Amino acid sequence: ELLSPQLLVLLGGAAAKNILGVSEGIMRLRGKWLTYACAGRDVPTLATLHPAYLLRNPAAKRFAWRDLLTLKAALET
Repeated sequence: ELLSPQLLVLLGGAAAKNILGVSEGIMRLRGKWLTYACAGRDVPTLATLHPAYLLRNPAAKRFAWRDLLTLKAALET
């Protein structure tokens, strides 16, 4: 709130569930732009997979890569 972020990136299901107050798992949340109400405004928020999960499941890196490309596109606009 003090920093007034332009967007948030949440790494992992625990972060997404706590910040957004949702109950869905990370595989349902990842890759979608969600909103987080902060200081009277909505902050675009993107949930993606936690780096530790990617180390244990290398095949999931393709999902994280897609999420990062989505993030890159948002930052370029």
